[in-house]
Amino acid sequence: MIQDPTDQFINTINANCNLSGKAVLEIGCGKGRITRDLARFAKRVVATDPDAAALEKARAAIKADNVEFLLAQKGIPDFPPKSFDVVIYTLSFHHVPIDEMLSSLERSGHLLRKNGAIVIVEPGDGGSFNEAKQRFGAGSGDEGPLKEAAIHAMRSLQGWTLGDTVHFQTQFQFDDAQDFYSSKLPNYQELPEVRQREILKFLTLHKTDSGIFLASDRRINVLTRDAD
Repeated sequence: MIQDPTDQFINTINANCNLSGKAVLEIGCGKGRITRDLARFAKRVVATDPDAAALEKARAAIKADNVEFLLAQKGIPDFPPKSFDVVIYTLSFHHVPIDEMLSSLERSGHLLRKNGAIVIVEPGDGGSFNEAKQRFGAGSGDEGPLKEAAIHAMRSLQGWTLGDTVHFQTQFQFDDAQDFYSSKLPNYQELPEVRQREILKFLTLHKTDSGIFLASDRRINVLTRDAD
């Protein structure tokens, strides 16, 4: 599987929050797919995740001198105030427990310098990959209620202005159906045969000579501190 083969993710981030020369804290880096791109532009990236196994894979994959990986089991790591220019949640904010979302944003804000920004990239609602998640439980399944809670928390952050939502689309490229199953639906063999045929029919609709391409809508919001 190849995620975002045309780099729409990092291009959209950089277009809405210039990372050049910035110190960036990434919340929820996972295996480092976006971390690699952040490091191409930022002066410094501290990439955090609560999953130690995912962090080890990220460390093994990314050797950039300006990247530091940090286990953060409580979400936001302990750093002195004004340590960063940008805090970015890369498809991770909706995974924060709902009753902790607002406090997570508040803690992020304390880590930012005067003109710092909180960048939140979240899954959108459309696209063929999201259809596969909702219909077949692929990947993380239907995340609708969590995404709504995330939006509410962003709007509730006192002292900060929530910028307009920017929508964009990325792709997942799979070599074949088996690549999709192993990457996003490992319990495939346990499903009823009629369900398996339904999934295969769906994947066939998106098959090309270069593989299977599934699109996923994304949304990006930038929070900036209100003027004193």
